[in-house]
Amino acid sequence: MWRQLGLIWLAGSAVTGTIAVLFTSDTGGLPFRPLALLSNQSQFTLAVLLFALGVATLAIGWRTQDASWLPNGGRGVLLWTILVAGGGLGGWGFAAAVTFYAEFTTTAQLVLAYVGGGLPFALIAGLLAKPKRMNMAAAGLTAIAVLIGLVLLDGRPSILVLYLQMMFGPFATAW
Repeated sequence: MWRQLGLIWLAGSAVTGTIAVLFTSDTGGLPFRPLALLSNQSQFTLAVLLFALGVATLAIGWRTQDASWLPNGGRGVLLWTILVAGGGLGGWGFAAAVTFYAEFTTTAQLVLAYVGGGLPFALIAGLLAKPKRMNMAAAGLTAIAVLIGLVLLDGRPSILVLYLQMMFGPFATAW
């Protein structure tokens, strides 16, 4: 179980940190470059990184399938991969939106992405791990992380708006 959590944290941090570099380098005055403004090469790099994350997550799930309460075998590993990769990217996106919105420096965001970018992936894997104590600990830590994010947002616009602006439109300056 600990090996699974450590490996998924490492893979998630490596990929999300590199994705953060793509979104924060050469932003032209914006706090980050929205997806639509990424160059074709950066978009290709992003697709390769997401594919690599999927492959790494699948490999980790396959090698550590006994650590999860999901059934062993292909279907259980595929479900674990989808839940961990999808939930991890969603959690990382929430954290990225919060740090942009709270106006963390680019350096702080990159350090957080490379060090803590794998945390959402590990929390989702922890929710799926066999010992019930691990499930409860992961649920508690997830709740704490979300509450910290909501406090940093300080009652400002909804996170859905932040996600959409972060990914597809220019960052609003009126905030």
